[in-house]
Parts: sequence; structure tokens; C-alpha cells
Amino acid sequence: MKSLYSAVVLAALAVPAIGGAQQPADEDPDDLDEVVVVGRSAATSLVAIEVDREILVDTATALKDIPGANVNANGPVTGIAQYRGMYGDRISVVIDHLGVVSGGPNAMDTPLSYVSPMITDELVVTRGIPGVSLAPESIGGHVAARLSRGEFSDKGTSLSGFAGTRFSANGDVSTTAARATLSGERHKLSLVAEVDDGDDIDTPAGTVWPSRLHRERADLSYAFSGDAASVLVFAGRLDTDETGTPALPMDIRFIDTELAGLQVALDVGRGWSVEGRVGWNDVEHLMDNFGLREAPMPPMQRQNFTTGSGVELRLGAIRKSDSGEFSVGADLRSAEHSATITNPNNSAFRVDNFVGIERDVASVFAEWQRVGQDSDIELGLRVKRVDAGSGTVGAAGMMGMMAANVAALGDAFNAADRDLDWTSVDAVAKYRRRIGPEAEWRLEFGSKTRAPSYQELYLWLPLQATGGLADGRSYVGGLGLDEERSNEIVLGFGAAVGRVTVSPQVFYRRVDGYIQGVPSSNGLANAVSQMMSGNPALEFANVDAEIYGIDLAWKLELGGDWYMDGIASWARGKRTDVSDNLYRLAPPNASIGLTWDTDRVSAAAELVAYAKQDKVSIYNGEQRTPGYALVNAVVSWQPLEVLRVEARLDNLLDKAYQDHVAGINRANGSDIPVGARLYGAERTLSAGLIWRF
Repeated sequence: MKSLYSAVVLAALAVPAIGGAQQPADEDPDDLDEVVVVGRSAATSLVAIEVDREILVDTATALKDIPGANVNANGPVTGIAQYRGMYGDRISVVIDHLGVVSGGPNAMDTPLSYVSPMITDELVVTRGIPGVSLAPESIGGHVAARLSRGEFSDKGTSLSGFAGTRFSANGDVSTTAARATLSGERHKLSLVAEVDDGDDIDTPAGTVWPSRLHRERADLSYAFSGDAASVLVFAGRLDTDETGTPALPMDIRFIDTELAGLQVALDVGRGWSVEGRVGWNDVEHLMDNFGLREAPMPPMQRQNFTTGSGVELRLGAIRKSDSGEFSVGADLRSAEHSATITNPNNSAFRVDNFVGIERDVASVFAEWQRVGQDSDIELGLRVKRVDAGSGTVGAAGMMGMMAANVAALGDAFNAADRDLDWTSVDAVAKYRRRIGPEAEWRLEFGSKTRAPSYQELYLWLPLQATGGLADGRSYVGGLGLDEERSNEIVLGFGAAVGRVTVSPQVFYRRVDGYIQGVPSSNGLANAVSQMMSGNPALEFANVDAEIYGIDLAWKLELGGDWYMDGIASWARGKRTDVSDNLYRLAPPNASIGLTWDTDRVSAAAELVAYAKQDKVSIYNGEQRTPGYALVNAVVSWQPLEVLRVEARLDNLLDKAYQDHVAGINRANGSDIPVGARLYGAERTLSAGLIWRF
């Protein structure tokens, strides 16, 4: 519940100056013209959540308090960002400006799983169309997270940080985290670490099994801040072990990831500055369908060992002058993937599912921003090329007609041209008009592209390795896929009138070449899929779609220490080539909070309501869900300046409900039947203690 800690500012009410001192490389200067708005209240540009103040385990959950945003949850720490009807690879997610290459083909280690909540300072969502400078592929939105690395000291060398713990009675979920920062005016050394652990979660409909979790995250960084230069270098590790993903066909046995990065910014004079970024991560990931959930018969037991690694490079230059800020840059993102499926009871069984996968994105961009007295303009252009390739695949240990059909699918895939490329141009134009000191209009246009993911291209055998779609269907890839192109328009208004601030935005997207599953015409794929899952395969294909809607945030000052605030979101997605709806879109929803906030004590109550979702996808066999409403409450007390005690009560009325963007249960042995949508947690009391020094 972000309202407890929110500080509301309309971006229209303040314009930062152009120029000034060089910005430290470990700060978050994603947009020139934006005032970051903390909380879920009114904002026309950026909305930021102070994640470290939230009593949660999956940082992605915080997206639910941002207008237009939501999260597709397949497990306790596998939240997939959704924004205005798009999700997954369509959303750019960066951590301290750098992306993360996932190690698994089913998004078990989503980018936001790398930012454990107690050691994450903030989660920032660009409201509207992201500028071209933010990321090479951001067709659906942009999310930026920043780890907690402390501050530079202006009082000589000092040691600062925090230590804290949180506990939730539901599933005995515990979180323990700490940060220690040794800093001076120029130098800063910081170590952060967090451990999350828990058992299976109870719902009013029974226990979700498996929904246990265990995750360890650590990061060591050094930063330098000078008059003309700044540097950030870091190295980190993520270890996720024995974590359930009941909406997917397998659970996490381990995800071992190493990460490192370097960021440099240099003021070279005459209004020019240059920046450079290098990022790297390497993942090893094992999942299976028998270790945490009820095991199938030995012939059907499977484990999947996957790897992922990636390198990201960026070099840019910025020129600031009286006429505005002009930036140019070039970046490269290179990723490699592999996945091998085996049966621990049959050494002869093997499926080389993804072999030698490569996906490279190289691009150049130019962007101009002008901040005027009454109006602002942003114009951006990015040219990019995406190259993808795959090695030869195969399978062994199968018998009879299954073996023959699988071999034929592999032979056809290996004989096809697997070296693919796409070249495209993205363009963004934004105009903001201020009406007096407390109101603004915003108009944005964007035409952006996304090339197919490696799963959408190279899934040669009908499987559910679909980047976390979690619809239970088996898919095959399409080597002939075109890129997606989204043409979008956004109209927004923001105003502060007396005690009220409000900022609605209306958007419309037409997506040409939208990639989704359609019934496959491949007889071999359908035969194999029928034998394995009882359903014919879906094949990734280009269709035409549109997504439109409205979302808003608001706040009402009640006087004294009281205020109310809330958000509301509605997105409608449908295909335009046939009569069908897009899959897994959040239904219309709204929340309203009442907060009492003083220097030492804050308390809030919140009502969250979701409408029914009956606009479901026929091709995905998507289930309808009824509407529901939940009541939550939170309190925070600071008896000392350095000590915070916090508590939260979720689902106060113990309501049985099903979040539409939660997955469908795939795990036998759970109280939730296989094929039923997962239920939300029962009444849950959580508490925490944070000490800062």
C-alpha cells in the first residue's frame, strides 16, 4: 500500500534546470523532464514506488499500485511485468540501467526477481510511451529498478546502512536483509544482501502446493563521484533454490546467476558529456516436475537444465544548450541460451530443446528534448537490427510413432534457415503544454518494434516453454515471424485544484504483427502435442491487434494528517483480424486508500476492487474470472529516528478470490485442482523491524 509513504508531486508543477553538475553514475537520470512521483498518486510522467518500504516478497507485486500496471504471477517470486495490456518481453525492465538475460525459457527468473524488495530503493515506471533513449526494445513500456547502495557523505568518511527482518504468518515467509555503506564525499563502497524463505501459501480454498520459496541475493559495489566524472562498478549474485511455480509445468530447483556491471559518466566541457555502460550476467538453471510437486509416473518425470548469458554495451553523448538537450548513442545486447530436457529414470531420454541460441540487438539512437517556459518537446529516433540464430536440435529415448514424429520435426527444423534478422526504425514524439502553474496537457506519439523472442522462433517441439504464458497449451515456434510494430497515441491531463490532484491518461495502440499462438497446421506437431498433452499445438504467428484504455491516479488532502488517494485502470485488448480477445489482460480495477500520516506513526486502510474478466482469449482457452474486492490495512511506527516497526494485514475479510492474471494450476497434489486458476492468499498478517545506522 504505497499511499502510506507517498509524497505527491505533479510533473507539471516543476521543471528541472538544464545543465548543472555531472550526475553520479549510480543515480537514476532516466528522463530529463520528469519529476519522480513516489507512491501511487497523481503523476503524468514517472511513477516510483519506494520498494524497500513495502512488506512483500516479489518486487513485481508493487506494480499493482501504479496506474495501468499489473503483474502476471506464476509463482511466489516470478512476477512478469504488465503495463497497459502488454507484458513479458514487450516490457523493458532494467536494474540500475542494465538489463538481465533470463536463464530459463519460461521466465522463472524474471528481471524483477533480481531485485529483492528490502534491498531495492525504488521501482520506476515510465507513464506513457518510453523515450527511444531508454531501451532498444520497449514496445510495451519501461520499468527501471534501483538497488539500495547508500549515499555519499558530506561529513567525512562514514559508515551507514540498515538491518531488518520481516515475517508473514501465512507460509512462515521470512525476509532478512542488510546493507553496509562506507562512504566519503567522493567514494562509496556498499554491500547489500537479502535472504527470502517460506513454505507453501494458504488460501481460503486450500493450500497452493508447491508455493514455497528460497532466494538469496547479494551485491557489492563501488562508486566515485567527482566534479566532472562519476563511476559505478558492481558485482552480484542471485541464488534461487527449491521454489514452486505451480502455474508452470516444472518448479525451480536452482537458479544460479552471476552479474557484473560498469557505468561511467564524464563531463568533457562546452556542454558535452559522455556516458558508457557495460553489463554481464550468466545463469545456470535446473527445473523439474517431481521434486517439489506430486511426482508423475517415472516414465513421465522430466528435468530441464538451461543456461543463459548476456553482454550489454552502451556508449552515448549528451549536448546541453539553451535550445535543449541533444543525445546520441549506440548500444549492443547479445544473449545466448540453451535447454536440455532429460528423465532421471531413463538415461537414454534426451531432448535438445534449445541449442546454441543467439539473439543480438544492435542499435543507434538520437533524441532531442526542449524544456520551455510553457511547453516541452521530445523527439527521438532509433534504428536497430536484431539477429537470431540456432544450432541443430534433436531428441532420443522415445519410442514408436512418437519417436518418428519427433525426429521428423527435428529434421525439418534443422533443414530450415535458422539465421534470421530484422531491421527497423522506432520513432517517438512528445509534447507537453503547461496551463498555468498547476495543470498540464500531454500528447505522445510512438511507433515502436519488437523482434520475436527466441522461444517464439525456435521452439521446434510442442512444449510449454513459452516465456511464462502459463496457459497450459503446447506451442511450436515460427521461423517466418515478422517483428511486431506498435503505433500508439497517448493523451494525458494533470492538474492540482485546491486539495485535489488528478492525472488521467487515455491511450490507443494498434499492433501490426502481434505475436501469439494460433492453431497449428503442422500435422506432426499436432500429433505429438495430442500424445503429450491431449490438445493440438498452438503455433506462434503474426496477427493484428489493438489495445486501448484509460488509467488515472488521484489524491485528496483531507486536512491535518489525513488524505485519500487511489488509482483506476482499464485496458481492452482484442484481435482485429478475427473476433477474439488478447490473452491474460488484467480486468478493470481500482483502489482507494485512507491514510493518517504523522512524523512517527502512519496508518492506512485500502479497498482494492477488480471487475470480472469475461473478455478472454478463445485461442488460448482462457478462463473467465469473477470480480472481487479486498480490504487491506497497514501501520508503521518509528519510536526512534533509526528504528521502524511495521505491520500489514492483507485480505482482512478472508475473501476467496482469483486474480485473473495469476496462472492456472499445473501441479498435482495441491488443494487447488489441476486446471483451476490459482487463488489469492487468505487473511495474512505480516510484520517487520528495520534498524538504520
